[in-house]
Amino acid sequence: IPGKVQLKESATTAPGTKLMICDSPLGRLGLSTCYDVRFPEMYVELVQRGGAEILLVPSAFTVPTGRAHWHTLLRARAIENQCYVLAAAQFGKHNERRESYGHSIAINPWGDILADAGGCDGPGTTVTGNNDDDREEVEWNEKTPSIITCDIDLDFLQT
Repeated sequence: IPGKVQLKESATTAPGTKLMICDSPLGRLGLSTCYDVRFPEMYVELVQRGGAEILLVPSAFTVPTGRAHWHTLLRARAIENQCYVLAAAQFGKHNERRESYGHSIAINPWGDILADAGGCDGPGTTVTGNNDDDREEVEWNEKTPSIITCDIDLDFLQT
């Protein structure tokens, strides 16, 4: 982002050569990293060919791109693939030039945010019931590590 952030992960990180899926007690996991969320075709492959039921997207999005894209892209991947999305996200200041957005998040196949740990811009949310009226803010501050939990109902994928 001109004048804000300049990152070129390709200078220090090699791309993967194949898509990764693994079984877990929670369900079949489709593995990715933060930049991958910009490529919807990859997630279609993880789900349609690999049978992923839950998409994992660990990240360290910058603050400007996080505010602009993080929630929108993750909700889109959940909806278009009819999968759960679990995205662990670093937050806070790494150094004088870099700050991560945060907002570790859990999203259901309808794009509903089940839990949001918050990030550099304040509190997240959690769902205590089955509708938006049951959404409440999670207490958060930058010195407290955040852990979020949610229920994964794989039968929900069939409805």
